[in-house]
Amino acid sequence: MAEEPESCWSCCFSFILTMGVTAFFIWLSLRVTEPKCYLESIYVPALNKSLNSPHNSTLFFKLKLENPNKDKGVKYDAVHLTFRIFNDSNTTRALTNATVERFYQGHQKTAHKSGNTTVTGGGVNVTAVVNGKVYFRVDFDTRVKYKILVFYTKRDSLWGGANVEINNSSGLKVFGKPLRLGNSLPRIVSGASNLREGYRALYAILLLVLVVLHVLT
Repeated sequence: MAEEPESCWSCCFSFILTMGVTAFFIWLSLRVTEPKCYLESIYVPALNKSLNSPHNSTLFFKLKLENPNKDKGVKYDAVHLTFRIFNDSNTTRALTNATVERFYQGHQKTAHKSGNTTVTGGGVNVTAVVNGKVYFRVDFDTRVKYKILVFYTKRDSLWGGANVEINNSSGLKVFGKPLRLGNSLPRIVSGASNLREGYRALYAILLLVLVVLHVLT
């Protein structure tokens, strides 16, 4: 009979340890990392002096989207893009919008999405030069949900943007590397909020552990 308290505490400790480990793995399984969106390339024929076609209203682009999650797929709603040109250091003028159709992306996969759109509102104003350079502003927004095993989470918003320097002789992006559409001033901050379901499950399990400890004591 003297060993019963020790046995009770041993069982209690084992239960708490098991619940803690379970909560930790639930948290890991529901924890997500937001996808990353890059502007891989952009081409503005109206700025290509070799073509001598300043009134060309077509704009070509290519996106790269990365899913960094090892065990979660990502389902994208339509990805909406806006293109603007800087008239000076502080003001921009709308050029055009574009849409990439919704798609699914597997674990740790990279998607490349190309498209083109027509510039409206008078076309590309090649006189819009800031300190001898042409700058575009490219922004995107979409909603994503994550696939965990066979279940999908609720949708989260994902958005971002960046300033892009365009070569005013070739009409191509100045820097060859993909440009992250993320935390870039002046006006858009990227961020799909991390899921809260994992934290809710963890809180529920911890609350259960506290209730059991209260009953035992």
